[in-house]
Amino acid sequence: MSVANHQLNASAPPSSSLSSIFARSDFTRSSVQIVGVRVKKPGFFKCVATPQTVLSTRRLFDHDHLKTQVARRRAAHLAKYPDAQVISLGIGDTTEPIPDVITSAMAKRAHDLSTLEGYSGYGAEQGEKKVRAAIASTFYGNLGIEEGDIFVSDGAKCDIARLQMLFGSDVTMAVQDPSYPAYVDSSVIMGQTGQYQKDSEKYGKIEYMRCNPENGFFPDLSAVGKTEIIFFCSPNNPTGASATREQLTKLVQFAKDNGSIIVYDSAYAMYISDDSPRSIYEIPGAKEVSIKQM
Repeated sequence: MSVANHQLNASAPPSSSLSSIFARSDFTRSSVQIVGVRVKKPGFFKCVATPQTVLSTRRLFDHDHLKTQVARRRAAHLAKYPDAQVISLGIGDTTEPIPDVITSAMAKRAHDLSTLEGYSGYGAEQGEKKVRAAIASTFYGNLGIEEGDIFVSDGAKCDIARLQMLFGSDVTMAVQDPSYPAYVDSSVIMGQTGQYQKDSEKYGKIEYMRCNPENGFFPDLSAVGKTEIIFFCSPNNPTGASATREQLTKLVQFAKDNGSIIVYDSAYAMYISDDSPRSIYEIPGAKEVSIKQM
């Protein structure tokens, strides 16, 4: 689920012969253009990615994904020590069953779709209005977020991929180090990165914001270069560190100063037990420079 409260001004030439798609055209802090692509037959699009382009991007993935590494090492350990009791903290998998109140409601809704009275066809493109209104009131309270600001999606990876398509291949990005692998992986797929550097285990053209015990798991922003996109996860995956109000205030100001957009991931906000912000929108001015997903 995403909260797209960043004030993006979308504009396209008013012509019925243009089919509009999202593409980066003059990315500034407060404007994104929707570029019209002229096609002979409305509704049909020509793929501009060539096999060579696709293969070139795929070659960047010359290392194992983090989850693949975790699974391989776990399997190797169990093969060597078959009686070991492994508590896997590697990939954040779920361990408990879904509550009955949820599965029962899903089953009822699925059955309703088999009846003339209950069948509804496609759902709302942003998600059901009642659901979005409930999300806004439950998670955002008096922060000024309304149901129209909420978009219910099919998962974080899909949100990230769609945002990356909107941003385009020629943007620069920064990411916490360590952080959720999908931010970097999607950047590689979009062609935003350079080659994978085996010695440093990092990609070129990405600004890695080191987070460790020495800096309180919050990056030294004075050492971070200017980028157009900043991926920031709080509480962080995998460290669990939550950014304080003071730290997020610095991050928002940093984004404003550099004309950056923050993609803020708060999937684990419900685990915060102190007074750390559960939403970046608790920070004044954050709505101007951030898109939040949870």
